[in-house]
Amino acid sequence: MCGIIGIASKNDCIHEIISGLHSLEYRGYDSSGLALIKNNELECIKDIGKIDNLEKKIKKNKLVGNTVIAHTRWATHGKPSIKNSHPFIKQNCALVHNGIIENYEDLISYYSINKKNLKSDTDSEIIAEIYNKLLNKFNNPIDAIKSLNKKILGSFSFAYLVHGSKSIYVTRRGSPLILGIGDDFNSVSSDVLGLPDNTKEIIFLEENDIAELNESSVSIFDENCRKIKREKHKFIPRQDFKIKGNYKHFMEKEIFHQPISIEDTILNFTDKKRKSVYLPQTYIKFSNISNIILVACGTAYHSCMVAKYWLEAMTDFNVSIDIASEYRYRKSKININSLGIIVSQSGETMDTLKCLTKFKKNKIPTISIVNVLNSSIARLSDFILPTLAGPEIGVASTKAFTSQLSVLALFALHLQQELGKINKVYFNSIFKIHDAVNKILNKESEYKKIAQTLVDAKSIFYIGRGVMYPIALEGALKLKEITYKHCEGYAAGELKHGPLALIENNIPVIVLAPSDENYYKLLSSIQEIKARGGKIIMLTDIDGAKKAKKYCDQLIIIPKTNFFTSPIIYSLPIQLIAYHLAVSLGTDVDQPRNLAKSVTVE
Repeated sequence: MCGIIGIASKNDCIHEIISGLHSLEYRGYDSSGLALIKNNELECIKDIGKIDNLEKKIKKNKLVGNTVIAHTRWATHGKPSIKNSHPFIKQNCALVHNGIIENYEDLISYYSINKKNLKSDTDSEIIAEIYNKLLNKFNNPIDAIKSLNKKILGSFSFAYLVHGSKSIYVTRRGSPLILGIGDDFNSVSSDVLGLPDNTKEIIFLEENDIAELNESSVSIFDENCRKIKREKHKFIPRQDFKIKGNYKHFMEKEIFHQPISIEDTILNFTDKKRKSVYLPQTYIKFSNISNIILVACGTAYHSCMVAKYWLEAMTDFNVSIDIASEYRYRKSKININSLGIIVSQSGETMDTLKCLTKFKKNKIPTISIVNVLNSSIARLSDFILPTLAGPEIGVASTKAFTSQLSVLALFALHLQQELGKINKVYFNSIFKIHDAVNKILNKESEYKKIAQTLVDAKSIFYIGRGVMYPIALEGALKLKEITYKHCEGYAAGELKHGPLALIENNIPVIVLAPSDENYYKLLSSIQEIKARGGKIIMLTDIDGAKKAKKYCDQLIIIPKTNFFTSPIIYSLPIQLIAYHLAVSLGTDVDQPRNLAKSVTVE
């Protein structure tokens, strides 16, 4: 889950390295560091915490360098500390690593590594120690990488500096690496966001590729060291994502970007005039499909839960959903008439990627719903449905979630269309989402007031029924992620099967209650909570408010919705409540503790 960047340039590139690290900080911010060759010697500087700490050290030491590798860490093996920070320098090499080495203990034994030489608690340092040893054995750094890669089990992307060379050597398996081509430099990064803004072209390294880059050239080799070519793509820089503008946090900016991101996504797949939905690049005969399998992790899993409700109500397909980290290990049989749908913001989530591989092995068609078009998941999938949310920097997903819901909603409509009939009420209602979310954002102060009443709460609960149940789970997740408060989401009908034992005086329960077919059942749940002293905070429409006002301690009116649009529209209030509570508590909203944006480890 770490971030890697390396630049080989004709000029000093420290500024670009720091800028790249800041852009990759969403991948991890436990520590950071860089290594370069100075006066023919390997030099390293690193620090714990945010990139700002490292940047201060670099400025103080007036560091300059033309060939540099750098790293921002999310800790897996070994707690955050200087000794566990990357890069790791051995006699002849420096190394940065993203991933997990599963057989590192076996490697220590196989290569007869003296444990006294190991100063950290990481699996990464072991690779640096072995690579240093192999450099003395082989004629060149590429052969040494080839030999080492064949012994490693696990996922990895490595970037090496080698004593006596002006090149950066890189390789990957599982974890992504992208090469950037410039006029007077070449670079490598875990993500296109980390590449210098003046990059001209990019190359996506494939599994087991090895590459050497210096200031003037890039050479790519396969796992057997045969020179190969990979397709080049035009690089389109994105400057806006790096700037908060008038917003205090990136999360706030991304919440308020949702009217645009949702509308962009909807308009990309619809023809309002013809009342039609179009899925680009998708040539699947849906008449041959009987089963749909949705897999995802975290927030994306909640979007899949909503999609299951939609697809079951609107089509005749058998629909199943699974948490990717569980599904990949299950010995489930996959029907040949199945369709695999993979949902991921980054397109690099390791567990989700492995599920995609499982689908491919079973030779079923696959569709990825991703926010990063050239990600690993996107490139491996048969078809891509982009969410068009734009770069999302805040670790807690907001606009990517509502864009995922938008794509999945349109996918459900498309299936109806393919099978003969599209629900016109639902189709027309999607074009009203933009106005509804704007109305919610214009009432931000109301959600801020709600958040302030939650500051002293020791526990908070979300409840919902039907399509609101996944949104209740998402609301609880958002609070956990950025406020560190204990919060749980429940299907309202399950309260009496255990969770009611948790209700006591003044425990806040946030109720998601559009006035739909589940509304009166939800009223019964509210009364059960009220009878046990719980504090009711209800989000509902004007009709729901009339019926429930007497039961509520706090009430916010949401624009009128239907079964199809309510999950998208009710997502914004739960985001605003979480955001303002986190601000009130003084937590790190954009980079909450122990988390990272892109989960590229297993």
